[in-house]
Amino acid sequence: METVKLIHISAVLLSILFFAGRGVVMFHDASFTGKKWVRRIAESIDTVLLLSGIALAWLTEQLPWQDAWLGAKLMLLLLYILLGMVAFHWSRSRMVKMAAWVAAIVTYAGMVFIALSRNPWPFTT
Repeated sequence: METVKLIHISAVLLSILFFAGRGVVMFHDASFTGKKWVRRIAESIDTVLLLSGIALAWLTEQLPWQDAWLGAKLMLLLLYILLGMVAFHWSRSRMVKMAAWVAAIVTYAGMVFIALSRNPWPFTT
């Protein structure tokens, strides 16, 4: 299990670093994020992140509908994906792209906070 946890934490760090880097570069060269190799690296990192997260949940027998912190983290993951799609694919406006990119990074930080604290607040009462 420790190996899976190390893989997951490494993927967490790589994912946000690559996401943030893509955003910085995108604001200087919009064509960069559309390059096939850039998309493939992002997809590969995020696939490892998702699979290792599923493996950790399975190994520790935690379920998102039973553990509120995990459920909250998954809800934030969906928001993060949506914001990333707005930032890198759907929006034509530079300001909307930037706002979605910043909001996605804040959302990611929220997921990390929840994972470290196992406290789903403010998502539960």
